[in-house]
Amino acid sequence: MFKITYQVRTFYEMQQMGWEEWQQAMQTAKDIVMKYRQMLANAKLQTDEAARKKAKQAADAVKRTLPGACFQASDFAVSIGDDPKKKYNYGKAGRWRDMRYAYLSGLVVIDVDHCGDPRELFVRLQQEHDFKALGILLVYVSASEDGMKIVFKADPEYPHNLICQQWQMAERLGVLQWVDDGCRDSNRLSFLTTPDDVLYCDEKELFNR
Repeated sequence: MFKITYQVRTFYEMQQMGWEEWQQAMQTAKDIVMKYRQMLANAKLQTDEAARKKAKQAADAVKRTLPGACFQASDFAVSIGDDPKKKYNYGKAGRWRDMRYAYLSGLVVIDVDHCGDPRELFVRLQQEHDFKALGILLVYVSASEDGMKIVFKADPEYPHNLICQQWQMAERLGVLQWVDDGCRDSNRLSFLTTPDDVLYCDEKELFNR
């Protein structure tokens, strides 16, 4: 079973996630995701640029309340917060979500963004590739519905940095043009969505279920 750090709203409230916690998190996310998607759709209808920007900011604020999982790090070493801008942990000891102190989990996340209809893309990927053979454990539609998250096991025969692992898998799948390379950091949080958004999950590998 892979240890996945799980956070809700604050970065420091971390629990070890298992199958039951995962299901609870997805249910928690459902109402938030529906509200966010509706707000995002309404923002796109705004004809005034300033109004559209303000509506989009309001939608993004709702999105940031979603539960999230830090798939690429299993835990973080105790450290002292050293960023004065982060008042919640500055000068305090804790297991802060800081990539300098991350223990890699052995999982890698590809953030496929602005790919059109992610469900259609998933159908094509599933027809063309053996997810099990590739070590893919989870695929789910992102909160905005215009992308997907692909979680897979790192290839031990390939360079052990996350961006190379992502690009290698993305190239195999044919999705390289849509990869958001901002997901290259080990402490990157992936917002969870609803149970209906889960397109593929290898429960046995991911949760030892």
